[in-house]
Amino acid sequence: MSATPARIDDAAVLGSGVMGHGIALAFALDGHRVSLYDVNEDLLAESEGRIRSVLDTLVSAGEVDADDADAAAARITRTTSLSDAVSGVDFVTEAVVEELDVKREVFAELSAHAPDDAILATNTSGLSITAVADATDDPERVVGTHWFNPPYVVPLVEVVRGEETADSVVETTYDFFEAMGKTPVHVEKDIPGFIGNRIQMAMIYEAFSLLDRGVASAEAIDRAVKAGFGFRLPLLGVFEKVDHSGLDVEHEVEQYLLPELDRGTESKDVLNEAVENGDYGLKTGAGVYDWEGLDPGEIYDQRDEALLAILDLYDSYDMERTPRT
Repeated sequence: MSATPARIDDAAVLGSGVMGHGIALAFALDGHRVSLYDVNEDLLAESEGRIRSVLDTLVSAGEVDADDADAAAARITRTTSLSDAVSGVDFVTEAVVEELDVKREVFAELSAHAPDDAILATNTSGLSITAVADATDDPERVVGTHWFNPPYVVPLVEVVRGEETADSVVETTYDFFEAMGKTPVHVEKDIPGFIGNRIQMAMIYEAFSLLDRGVASAEAIDRAVKAGFGFRLPLLGVFEKVDHSGLDVEHEVEQYLLPELDRGTESKDVLNEAVENGDYGLKTGAGVYDWEGLDPGEIYDQRDEALLAILDLYDSYDMERTPRT
């Protein structure tokens, strides 16, 4: 492969949906010029209002001042031409729909248009980085970068190594995110779901199982998570928490509880029925909860304001005091 870029200045983001416009904003807030690409002109146009709304929330929360917000917005240009979007950039993030064939088509095009030394990243929630990279003529420069929503707030970015990803690409990408103030983590094996989504999915599946069996209401389950182990997770994570509790205690609990956990491989009826009815959640007005009549934009703004307050605590906490393994 060609050498990785000496430094990352300009970036392109392919896809202007929920994750794409948020990732573009994260880059712009860090001072990078960003070209935002989408084949859907309407969605691309809508991204401008969405980004402005987020910036207003950031200003209101005191995270950025108005001038910096305006400067960040001005760094983002929009185009429906992929070749124009990636021309001269150092880092490309693909954030199109979560379908492997679509992503492979995009990466095949990238091979023809992106600069030879540009890093090509796919923001997938768990698809194979190796399979995406195989669509290019240089899989060594393809890396997974799994952001979490909203990407301009949540610190984590999983940096996922495909089977052929070059070490220099992994390290340059990791260092790039660390310099941005994100919290990157290395994922050394290209497995479905990586770290965060595998752990998150295990929790969500058991939660739907409890709801499906009538063990507790959705409200009670969410309250138990928020006020219980979820309250500790930002501070302790998983392994530090069990070290605090004691591995002997963890071992004892596992002996009687593991056989009782749901080990199914099919979605629960309560989820199947909601999807069949077109009740997808906030975006349709109904899901597990009833969102009818509520403005999704206002809900997202309220969410972001709360997450920003948590982010301030996260940033002020000494993450390096965790003992070495």
